[in-house]
Amino acid sequence: MRKHLNKVVGFVVPVCSLLLSSALWAAEEGHGGHEGIGSQLLVLVFFTINFLLFALLLRKYALPVVRDALRNRRDTVVQALNEAKRAREEAETLRLEYEQRLAGLAAERERLQAEALEAAEREKEKTLNEARRMAERIHTEARMVAQREIEEARRILRQEVAEQAVRIATEMIRSHLTRADQHRFVQDLALEVTNAGNESR
Repeated sequence: MRKHLNKVVGFVVPVCSLLLSSALWAAEEGHGGHEGIGSQLLVLVFFTINFLLFALLLRKYALPVVRDALRNRRDTVVQALNEAKRAREEAETLRLEYEQRLAGLAAERERLQAEALEAAEREKEKTLNEARRMAERIHTEARMVAQREIEEARRILRQEVAEQAVRIATEMIRSHLTRADQHRFVQDLALEVTNAGNESR
């Protein structure tokens, strides 16, 4: 930057010198004579000294201000570029982090779906096993109840058959036995009771 300013000052000084020389030459031709040349030289020296003082003042006071302003501007631009680079890196980091999170969420979703399917399958198997055990228990209980009912029906049937047989036998005995047969049965019964009592002694 300093070299650039030095080039600008180096360009301005010859241009101003050329302009002053042209102005003095034009004034000389307008007045003519030797007296005019001395005064013109004096004016030229005066303008040259003024210009050199202006250039020195410009270099001493204006150039540092301009240089500081340009340096500050350069620092601001560099800082802005660094911040932009840092922001871009942070954005890239965030993008990668979000992509990883999205990939993790997809994997987590698949894992949860697999776990839900496994849990549903286990629950289905458990329900089916319970249903099988309940069906077997109901079948066993029904068979036992049916067996008890069959046994009870057989018992009732045997009892009814026995009662019917006794009733028929009683009716047959009453209808076919005479009084003499009844008397003989009573004597035989008394004799058997007596014999049974004697044997027991």
